[in-house]
Amino acid sequence: MSILKEYKTSLKSVETEDPFDLYFYRIISFIFVKIIYRFPITPNQISVTAMILGVVSGYFFSTATADSYFIAGIFYTLYYILDCSDGQLARLKKNGTRLGRIIDGISDYVTHIAVYIGLGIGLANQSGDALSSWFVVIVSLGSLMFQAALVDYYRNRYLEYQFGQTSLYGEDLLEFQQEYEELKKTGGSYTERFIYYVYLKYLKVQDIFISENKNGAKDKKFNTDDFLLKNEKMIRLWTYMGTSLQITLLIIASLFNIIFFYFYALVFAVNAYAIILLITQVKIDKNTTFEKIIGD
Repeated sequence: MSILKEYKTSLKSVETEDPFDLYFYRIISFIFVKIIYRFPITPNQISVTAMILGVVSGYFFSTATADSYFIAGIFYTLYYILDCSDGQLARLKKNGTRLGRIIDGISDYVTHIAVYIGLGIGLANQSGDALSSWFVVIVSLGSLMFQAALVDYYRNRYLEYQFGQTSLYGEDLLEFQQEYEELKKTGGSYTERFIYYVYLKYLKVQDIFISENKNGAKDKKFNTDDFLLKNEKMIRLWTYMGTSLQITLLIIASLFNIIFFYFYALVFAVNAYAIILLITQVKIDKNTTFEKIIGD
């Protein structure tokens, strides 16, 4: 297998990868994966290491000096490269597990909580105005969640039409539940069962928020060919504001000690881009042909 083919195999989907990931981060992480491939290193070990690096970056963000911001940026970069590596290693070794996906998700959540708490503490200490500092951080976090939710929704929707993949809120949720029940029967480790339990509770909460969309999907479905034709360019535009963009903005702001650049860019520039895309997407959806789904 050629290197290029192997690289593509290590990706989830070339069409829906963030450009920063596709042309930078995942190339570096792929090189790292190739170096460690023959060693008995598991994707879960990489995920846990990434989480540790992410928490360390959060600590350095909290001290809020030029030097500490630079160090935080380095650790945050290393975290993200490893965060890209675990999935690539799992796909190349074909040893990915549902537990691994959960651990990877936990690693991301813990890192971002640590980073934003660190940013809040650092800004409050630096400015002397805790209320304004935490307001900026909370608004930025809300913007990040809004942007990530949009990208994830439209990316997953595109993948469903392109490859017939399902989201975690459909059949995959049931498979997680079945595996959890099997763990209880076979006496899996307490830690493993606890991780599954917490993650399933999280998915069920998410399921409540999208139940209205799911009910609508029973009655209407886009014509696949028309949908893919009209969304081919849109999905690429959505990926430009994927997670890797926000991470890159924070890395640049940290390395060059312009931390407020990150907040301004995230809240004003990226949100404006997201709203423009959302308006455009709604218009495209209105002009996309529907297919009637025959009821049971």
